[in-house]
Amino acid sequence: MADYKGILPWSYSSLTAFETCPRRFKATRITKEAHEAQTEATTHGNEVHKAIELHMKNTAYLPEKYASYLPLVEKVRRTPGNKLVEFKFALTQAFKPTEFFARDAWCRGVIDFAVVQPESAVVLDWKTGKVKDDHDQLKMFAATTFANHPYLKKVKTGYVWLAHNVLTSETFEKTDTPGIWQEFLPRVQRMIHAADKDDFPPKPSGLCTSWCPLTRKQCEFSGRN
Repeated sequence: MADYKGILPWSYSSLTAFETCPRRFKATRITKEAHEAQTEATTHGNEVHKAIELHMKNTAYLPEKYASYLPLVEKVRRTPGNKLVEFKFALTQAFKPTEFFARDAWCRGVIDFAVVQPESAVVLDWKTGKVKDDHDQLKMFAATTFANHPYLKKVKTGYVWLAHNVLTSETFEKTDTPGIWQEFLPRVQRMIHAADKDDFPPKPSGLCTSWCPLTRKQCEFSGRN
């Protein structure tokens, strides 16, 4: 295992994957000896994201099968301001913007859709599943948006639950940023420490038997032979 010297590029999804099960995280995200299977839900979600991306970029109309999503999508698109679609970003350890694949990239992410105004921004994530309550990801949206656009004073973050025609949101002030990072930094450090020490213990749960892509050879708790 390479010595990351305190720098291991991470995203919200990789952090939560590590916390769900370090062993599975290593096998699927680092060594790539195992691969996450594409489920019907993830395939559908990817397809919807791509369709909305093309629609927002005026490259293609939203397919007829997603017509029920159009009113909410159009309502979002009419928000005045500079629009960012599938915006890739990376931050250094000093919370400064850098290139996505730069050597000093520390935190990476992709924003589905954002509208940036002179002093505020709206940052949204398209969701195709059931409505859930996950304020952690909304906090990350806010903290990284303030880092990418330091002149902003307020960021409204939200999930657009397409199948339910619902928007859930939370608004953050720039003064909230230090507190948000203080919540995430210990979690990130645990992941970095695991990579430095090559210490990725399994975290058995109800997902092991049916949902883990690792085999019994790779993890003693796997249900796959």
